[in-house]
Amino acid sequence: MKIPHACTGLLALAMSAFAGDISGHVVITKRLSKKPVNAAVYNLRGVAPPESANATAAGNEYERVVLWLEGSKLPPKPPVTASIDQRDLDFSPDLLIVPVGSTVDFPNSDPIFHNVFSLSKTQTFDLGFYPRGQSRPVKFNRAGVVQIYCHLHAKMYAVIVVTSSPWYDKASADGTFSFNDVPAGRYRLFAWHKIAGLYQVDVNVSAEGTTETSIRIPVDVERVP
Repeated sequence: MKIPHACTGLLALAMSAFAGDISGHVVITKRLSKKPVNAAVYNLRGVAPPESANATAAGNEYERVVLWLEGSKLPPKPPVTASIDQRDLDFSPDLLIVPVGSTVDFPNSDPIFHNVFSLSKTQTFDLGFYPRGQSRPVKFNRAGVVQIYCHLHAKMYAVIVVTSSPWYDKASADGTFSFNDVPAGRYRLFAWHKIAGLYQVDVNVSAEGTTETSIRIPVDVERVP
């Protein structure tokens, strides 16, 4: 059920009186037996990973993680305009999280043609061939994970997570994250790792103070792009 705009502010004010914080940590381990909620659905092209993918040697693995919290009756954050550049035969950044309704530009900074496309159920598009100096936008109106490729360069791969949650962020360099002023109640915390896929845990937020939580992501050490 949609909340009338006139009531949004009052609802936020009322719920903030019974709100707490979430402090969490992403735990990256080698993949064992747990399967992701929704594994990557398109061919993830890559090369051999670092030898170890545990928490003490995760390296840049935390940079491959975005997190968001679902279960709130509050509306999403306002849409933004973001950019994913095509530079040096790569997408930069290669992992982005934006609110529903946001627009992402795809400028081409390489001295060659690119053709950005996605076959994801959340949003399917094909921007066609275009040269250096041109940019083409895509507006994302549905929440979900959008996996992006280039028709001409097989190793180019990026992910956009589109969320209707007012709480979302990328993991910090040490795997920590936090969400403030979360109304008390039961939530589901999601984490998307660029290669491992989607994972989730339930979180019960107290009406005051800080709720500690963690989410474990087993990374397949045989494929990291």
